[in-house]
Amino acid sequence: MFSVVIPAYNCEKTITQVLDSVKNQTRFDLIEEIIVVDDGSLDQTARIVTDYISAHPSMPFLYLQHEHRGVSYTRNRGVRAAKAEWIALLDADDVWMAHKLERQSQIIAEHGHIYFLGAHAPLRTWLRRRHGLCKMTARDICIRNCATTPSVVFRKAVGEKLGLFDENRQYYEDNQFFQRFLLYDSYYVLAEKLVGISIQKKYFGESGLTSHLKECHQGRNANVKELYQMHLISRPFLIFILLFNQIKYCRRRIIWFVSKWLNEARQ
Repeated sequence: MFSVVIPAYNCEKTITQVLDSVKNQTRFDLIEEIIVVDDGSLDQTARIVTDYISAHPSMPFLYLQHEHRGVSYTRNRGVRAAKAEWIALLDADDVWMAHKLERQSQIIAEHGHIYFLGAHAPLRTWLRRRHGLCKMTARDICIRNCATTPSVVFRKAVGEKLGLFDENRQYYEDNQFFQRFLLYDSYYVLAEKLVGISIQKKYFGESGLTSHLKECHQGRNANVKELYQMHLISRPFLIFILLFNQIKYCRRRIIWFVSKWLNEARQ
């Protein structure tokens, strides 16, 4: 049912925990293959992954390597190499809860019209807490990121029709791809905690994309403008969201500064 796609780059400190979270799935039988795509790592990632594969011969691994090309190219290569009907995304610094795939497979079996399914908890939109399986609108996903990347599963054939991840973008390109499932009226989020995000980070924005707050802010605005071009939101709402995003950006800058200062003060 699922091909797990894991882009890996300089993740020697976390990749073992990530792979363990796949191994420990309660419905491991749903996993047809685990595709780890190494984006030209310069640390010990390659050795750790190959040692892990050797130590777990019963796990259906496919290990791919290439020179550093960026996360979108790396994810796309993994998706295109996949054989299963469904893609399950996972990043090299995030982990799955043990029942993650089991729970999502249950939802997919009960709702045959779903092409995209993420998870987030607690899930709030427009000051309202959501529960259970939620169908999201363009307005909902403008307000907040409703589906974190490692929570997402999607039907491969539909994802390929939508163009997969934009390899010319570095920031918020995952959300850009996800929002295109709105064209199929199929952006669903399960209001449950199924993943652990950014393991081993000491504070908000220490590393990874969240350390590039300005670029992420620009990527978020680009996605909102694309929704407008797709005629999924109105021009007044576009203007409102751009102002709203500016406020969020300023707030995140303050949080980042305070978190960094507190962490340095403890050392």
